[in-house]
Amino acid sequence: MLYLIFGENSYQAARKIRELKGSFRAKRADFLLEEIDGDTEEADLSKLHELFNQADLFGKPRFIILKNVIAEAPAAFKIIEKNGDFLKKSQDIFLFWEQDLKPKTKEYEFFEKHAAKIQEAKTLGLNELDLWMQKKAQTFEIKLSKEERKTMIDEAGEGGEWALENELEKMALGGEAALGKKPGFLGDSKPGFKESAASPFAFIEKMFGPRALLALKEAEVSGQDLGRLIYPLLWKLKQKRMADAYWQGILAESPMRRDPKNSYESLERFIISLKA
Repeated sequence: MLYLIFGENSYQAARKIRELKGSFRAKRADFLLEEIDGDTEEADLSKLHELFNQADLFGKPRFIILKNVIAEAPAAFKIIEKNGDFLKKSQDIFLFWEQDLKPKTKEYEFFEKHAAKIQEAKTLGLNELDLWMQKKAQTFEIKLSKEERKTMIDEAGEGGEWALENELEKMALGGEAALGKKPGFLGDSKPGFKESAASPFAFIEKMFGPRALLALKEAEVSGQDLGRLIYPLLWKLKQKRMADAYWQGILAESPMRRDPKNSYESLERFIISLKA
């Protein structure tokens, strides 16, 4: 089956992709996931031919995500167009996300003819973003006034879901530590927001420097809950895109949760592994 997501809002596109994957997983949990990113990979038209003509040898269904393939390699559309009937009838899922694709173009009309579903990932306006933020804050169990939401949204701007979600995650992990040491969370001075003196992020930042183990000792002395300190540390690793370290942190979190009294030793080993 063929699906299309078009539009420049990467946050909304990622959400729609997760929803489609979840729906597909509910039907076939053993599917294979493949991705081609036209933004980061050189155009390899032979790979497209393989995707369209080679089913999995073990009979597992495939969920294939193709991002900006048409925009980055216009010649790819000829291959896609030639395989329109196959894509429409295939038991595999071929999901195209094209950020710059516009309606009333020949590429869009192709998807209108062959795709099972077309969705737009459009940029949210400020009012829409406020409604989104109210719901998102509720999921984190965070209460924000209308003024606080407006301040954060004004700084993030239209389409600022990624920045706002990251800030809400940080607030949830750090209690009152809403907007960091800079009053405005994107750097501008804004009144009304203060960082809690007990914020774990003051120690987390030091754990990426030369005195990482000293920062851990300081966190313990200050009364930080070491069993929960792993969570803001994981958040920071995610922001730094340290995928391998993030995975190691996930592995370290499990024994800490089962045996909190050994949290200091577990964190110490994990921090040492980051320096290795």
